[in-house]
Amino acid sequence: MLGMKISVLPSVSEQLPEGDFVWIALDIIRATSTIVTFLAEGGKSILVTDSIELAAREKVKDPSVILIGERGGIKIDGFDFDNSPVSLAKHVDQLQGARAVMTTTNGTNLIIKLQNTTTRILIGSLLNLSSVVQETFDIAQKEQFEGIGVACAGKEGRLVADDFYCAGLVVSRLLTLSNTKMELDDAAKVSLSWAKVTDDPLDALMQSESGRNILRYGKDADIKFCSQIDLYAIVPKVVDNIVTK
Repeated sequence: MLGMKISVLPSVSEQLPEGDFVWIALDIIRATSTIVTFLAEGGKSILVTDSIELAAREKVKDPSVILIGERGGIKIDGFDFDNSPVSLAKHVDQLQGARAVMTTTNGTNLIIKLQNTTTRILIGSLLNLSSVVQETFDIAQKEQFEGIGVACAGKEGRLVADDFYCAGLVVSRLLTLSNTKMELDDAAKVSLSWAKVTDDPLDALMQSESGRNILRYGKDADIKFCSQIDLYAIVPKVVDNIVTK
């Protein structure tokens, strides 16, 4: 495919580019890492929503539904789990075949926004980096998408280092897969440059605003967990706000 475009969206508040893209959604600390972990460890599906009330109603309809979520980095009252991959990994027995509803400050809003523009959204993280990059590239070629978009959730509409660093790693790996020239937008070029000079994922995450935010709540275990590259080989996909692998 000649001249496939690669576009990086620095945060959820940015305008999406024109064109037909297959998208990778990133919210490294922690929403997309949590989604990948839930599905990799045996969960069946996750309904993403921006509404705490909708999540609560789903629980009333079906008490077996697992509620996952946070606001401002803190677990929502009445929910089963924080937006925490570590918490999920410690309770894998509860996840087997389970259906979840998830709402977070940034990541779930990004997933909802992307669905307005594309039929193809995959969930990415450092945890499934190689798998999601390969799958996205294969889809873009096979289905003849105009390009690949890498969407960072950011934090409250601003660029944050953890997502942007992972975006750079995605861009770097995409470039190694293609034997034709790829057309990078400016954000893709900058993320790539940064990923090349930052070779310690844990440090990149710890130093990010998102990382510092949850460190205040003593959640350094989550940051360490989220910094692992290729822990899982699954690629979650989103259709009608429901994420499955």
